[in-house]
Amino acid sequence: MKKIILALATLSVMALANESAVSNVTINATMKLMEQGLSDVQSGFIYHDKEKLTRGIQTLQGANSIFSSVDVSVFIPNNAKIQVTKNINANLAKDLESLQKSVADKKYAEATDDYSKVLNSCISCHTIIRGW
Repeated sequence: MKKIILALATLSVMALANESAVSNVTINATMKLMEQGLSDVQSGFIYHDKEKLTRGIQTLQGANSIFSSVDVSVFIPNNAKIQVTKNINANLAKDLESLQKSVADKKYAEATDDYSKVLNSCISCHTIIRGW
C-alpha cells in the first residue's frame, strides 16, 4: 500500500508540471486516494481492525500531503477561497495526526471524534470547491 501511495504521489508531483489539464488528473487521483483512506478508516472502526484504521490514516495523510504541493489557484479562481483551502489542508493534517495518536493509544471513542473532524475538513473543502 505504501508503494502505491508513493507511486501516486510521485506521479502526481510530476503531473503538476503540466498545469491545469494535468492538475485535474492529479486532483482526481488524489480524491480517489482520499476516498480509499476514508473507506479504510470507516471499515477499521466497524470491524475493530486497527491495522486497517492505521492504513487508512496513512493513505489520507499521503493524499493530503499531495494537496499541500498543488497550486490550487489553477482550479480556484477566488483568492479568498485559495487561502481557506490552504487552512483546511493544514487543519486536516492536524486532525489526521490526532486520529493517528488516538488509534495508537487505543482511545477509539476519541478516535471517532477525530475522524468526525477529518470528515468535516473534507466537507468544508467540497463546499468551497464545488459550491455545495
